[in-house]
Amino acid sequence: MDTAARISIRLAIEDLNANFTYFLDHNQVDELAGLFTEDAVYMHGERRDEGCVAIHQLFAKRRTASSRTTRHLYSGLRVFVEGTKRARGECVCLTFAADELPPIAPATPYLVADFSDVYVRCADNEWRIKQRIISRILLAESNTGPVGFSRAPASADQENS
Repeated sequence: MDTAARISIRLAIEDLNANFTYFLDHNQVDELAGLFTEDAVYMHGERRDEGCVAIHQLFAKRRTASSRTTRHLYSGLRVFVEGTKRARGECVCLTFAADELPPIAPATPYLVADFSDVYVRCADNEWRIKQRIISRILLAESNTGPVGFSRAPASADQENS
């Protein structure tokens, strides 16, 4: 593959990631879900969503759950082109979040996470996310876990072990 083709793929994947953070922060759920393949896997901690429909439902529920304000900033994108229709990527995402309307002060980081992705070029020639695994690295004290994931309460025996 020539340099121009690699650059074209990288730019498409940069746009894909920029659209992900923009659509997420602006509650554009249909557009956000459209960035994933029909059989996509989206994992954040112990939460796992499979398929574009499940991912759409996750973000639709998130949008209606509260007056949540977020800003996601991604950086350090590394793209590994595996062919004309497949690539992998890694980046770091910094999240600011609060369950209130802006302006919000103080602005303190809520989460720093690593994104590990698989991207594919679909039949319509658009690049989409086939797999996104979010690994939580640094957490604010107020961060109780991924939005949309509720852990079953631990039994007394589990709490004491």
